[in-house]
Amino acid sequence: VEYCVEPKFDGASISLIYDNDQLIRAATRGDGVEGDEITTNIKQIRSIPLSAPFSDYGIQQIEIRGEVLMNKVNFKKYNDQLISQNLPPLANPRNAASGSLRIKDSREVNKRNLEAFLYHVSYFTTIDTKQSKKNKQPPTTHSGSLEMLWNLGFKSPQKERKILNGIQAVTDYCLGFENGRDNLPYEIDGMVIKVNDFILQDKLGMTTHHPR
Repeated sequence: VEYCVEPKFDGASISLIYDNDQLIRAATRGDGVEGDEITTNIKQIRSIPLSAPFSDYGIQQIEIRGEVLMNKVNFKKYNDQLISQNLPPLANPRNAASGSLRIKDSREVNKRNLEAFLYHVSYFTTIDTKQSKKNKQPPTTHSGSLEMLWNLGFKSPQKERKILNGIQAVTDYCLGFENGRDNLPYEIDGMVIKVNDFILQDKLGMTTHHPR
């Protein structure tokens, strides 16, 4: 079995919906069924495109999920700023990212230098491929979806991901990756291992929480 392995980013989970190439809605994960509307704040994060040519792939509407982060350098700068103002520092980058998404003043979000990794296509609807500008096909693998997002201007883990054959190779890679974990520019809380082929993923099915 071919697997795609990537870091499990430790941030705030988001869902983005693009329709006719335009970002129309952003939400937090919430309880898994209902989250908070955060579209205005998400538009302040420079690594999230306000529009992307999904139509080149024959896609009309798409939901993509990812994680909003504050990297270690920006987290330290922000905490130093708080301390200089005699304000209590934030506990960790994850809390900093999560709290930022719920701020009512979107201008404050812009100041926090957040970034976002987009790593999962939840669903998409297609248009007539004859209307597609470049007549590309939607991806059939997880690694292909990461490449598509990267090519469309998103910060996906295209460079961080690794494609491996067999579970032993996955285990060896994860153990080796752990040795360099502290040197990463962002916090992670593990690795995500996915069957790469979407057809095989569908055959495996879902639990109530995540893909098998």
